[in-house]
Amino acid sequence: MPKNRLTFHTVKELDGELEQALKLFVETFKTEAITAHTYNFNHELTEKQYYKASLLNAKLYIEQGHDIMVAKIDDTIVGVSIMKKTSQKSLIHTLRFVFPEVFELLPLLTKINYRNAVSMSKTMKLTHPLKENYVTLAAIAVTSNYQGKGVGKQFLNEIHQRHKKDFESIYLYTADEKNKNLYSHIGYEMVEHKQASHFSVYHMIYRF
Repeated sequence: MPKNRLTFHTVKELDGELEQALKLFVETFKTEAITAHTYNFNHELTEKQYYKASLLNAKLYIEQGHDIMVAKIDDTIVGVSIMKKTSQKSLIHTLRFVFPEVFELLPLLTKINYRNAVSMSKTMKLTHPLKENYVTLAAIAVTSNYQGKGVGKQFLNEIHQRHKKDFESIYLYTADEKNKNLYSHIGYEMVEHKQASHFSVYHMIYRF
């Protein structure tokens, strides 16, 4: 395999590779506007607890049939993405699957700024739900060492190629204007713009 080649693969189970990818995810998203305003990362244990929550979420995503993709350069993980499809699993099935691990996340609840969380939850939902057959890009993260080097754009192109056969479009929202501009540059259209107290939330869609 040529050196410095960017490769992608879908993770099928919670293993050491995914754990490493989720550490990258937490490191990237703890400064993202929505996450930073929801959780108090000034507390020394918040990042550790947020990582545990991310692990449980990843386990749920895999069980429910969502896609978690890892981007690697040689043997180094440089990115991770989460694509959420419509789950066919019931709420009861989900609760049984996470029990009793969910109790390990209770300390994280004390690190939430609930006033911010309530106001932001309104901005993270579309006023009018999409009626087309779409998949949600719930998260995409690239390690800081590879940001600004085209990795994010290649990652998005890979996501598009993998999902265009089964879906009409990809939906996402972001509170980062830099990311909004990147998405716009590669063909995402803004379908709604909502204002939170400290930032804007951009709802965007890419149609195949």
